[in-house]
Amino acid sequence: MQNKFLCRLVQFFVKIGYYFFRFPKAKVVSGEGSFISIPDLIKEDGLKKPLIVTDNSLMKLGLVNPLMDKLKDLNMPFAVFSDVQPNPTCENVMNGYEVYKSENCDCIVAVGGGSPMDTAKTIGAKAARPKKDIRKFLGLFSVRKKIPMLYAVPTTAGTGSEATLAAVITDEKKNHKIPICDPVLMPRRAILEPRLTEGLPPFMTATTGMDALCHAVEAYTNHTYCTKLENELAEKAIKLIHDNILTVFHDGHNLEARKNMQLAAMYAGRAFSRGSVGYVHAIGHTLGGLYHISHGEAMSVILPKVMRKYGKSAYKRLTKLAVIVGIEGKDDSEKANKFIDWIEETNKEMNIRTSFEQIRDEDIDTIVKWAIKEANPIYPCPQVWKYKDFEKIVLELKAK
Repeated sequence: MQNKFLCRLVQFFVKIGYYFFRFPKAKVVSGEGSFISIPDLIKEDGLKKPLIVTDNSLMKLGLVNPLMDKLKDLNMPFAVFSDVQPNPTCENVMNGYEVYKSENCDCIVAVGGGSPMDTAKTIGAKAARPKKDIRKFLGLFSVRKKIPMLYAVPTTAGTGSEATLAAVITDEKKNHKIPICDPVLMPRRAILEPRLTEGLPPFMTATTGMDALCHAVEAYTNHTYCTKLENELAEKAIKLIHDNILTVFHDGHNLEARKNMQLAAMYAGRAFSRGSVGYVHAIGHTLGGLYHISHGEAMSVILPKVMRKYGKSAYKRLTKLAVIVGIEGKDDSEKANKFIDWIEETNKEMNIRTSFEQIRDEDIDTIVKWAIKEANPIYPCPQVWKYKDFEKIVLELKAK
C-alpha cells in the first residue's frame, strides 16, 4: 500500500486499538549472579525442564557453562539447542522445536543476542501452535496462544528482544525475513547481567549498540502510537547510548558502561514494542534476508540515510533528541542535522561502513517491493513513502 490517506487511516485505527490493549512487560532480574539464579526462578514458576537456546560461539566461549553447572548441581534436567544461525531460518527454528518436543521440555531459556532470542520466541510459538506452519506466523497477532515460559538472557546490548513482543525469522525458500509480532512472544522474565556482554568483540558491540539506537530513534520519530511512557523510554535509551557506546567500544571491560547499554537496549525495546519501528527496519530486513547482512550493521548504515530523507517532517522530534544529548544549534534544522551528523560520526569512529557492495541492480525492485509490503500501512513513519522514495535510499546504500 502506498496511498498516504489509507496508510494514515489504518494507523489511526491501530492507535485507537492500542488504548484498549494492555502491553505485557517482562519481569526484570538484574545484577551480579542473576544469570545463575535462573534455576531457582524455574522452580518458583513450578517448571521442571528448560530448553536452553543459544549459539555455538557462546557455547565455545563457555558463556553458558555457569547456568548448566548450576542446573546439574540442582539435579534439574535440561536440554540444549545451540545450533542457532545468524539470521535464523524457519528450518533452524523447526530443528530447535524438535529438540524441545523430543526432550519433553516445559520452558525455554534464551541466551544470546537477537538470533537466539528470535529463535527461542518462535520455538515457543511453534510449541503453542504445533500444527501451524512457521511462515504463517508472519505479521500481527498471528500466534494468539500462550507460549511456554520464556526466560531471556541478552549477551548483547542491542536488540532489546528481552523486552519486546517481536521476532524476525528468515524464510530460506525466498530469502525473505518474516517479522512476527504478538504479545504472547514477550518473555516473562528478562535477566540482565552486564558481565555476559563483557567479552563482546568491539565491532559487535558497535553494531548491536547502534541497533538499540535505531529502535529508540524510530519509535520516537514515529511517535503516533507512543504514549508518554514510550517517549520517555526512547529518550532515556538515546541519552544512555550517546553517553556510553564509544566507551564500551573502546573499553569492553567497563562494566558500568556495559550495564548502561543493557538498560538502553531494554528501554528501546520497550519503546518500539508499542511505538513501532519504521523504514530503516523495513529496508534492513530485506537486505538481511537477501544478503545475510547482520541486522545491527544494516541498522547502523541505514538509520542516518533514512532520517536525512525524512527532512522537515522529522526535525521537531530529532531536535528534542539533540537537546537531550547536549547538541546545540541555531534552529530545528541545524539541531536535527547535527544529531544525524553525530550518528554518522559515531559509526565512522567504530569503523562501520556507509554502503553495501552486496546490493545488485537486479535485486533493487525486489528490495523496494518487500520493504513497502512490510512497512505500509502499519509503520507510522513521519512520511508515507512510495516506490521511488525507497528506491532512492536503496541506491544510496549501494556501493559505488
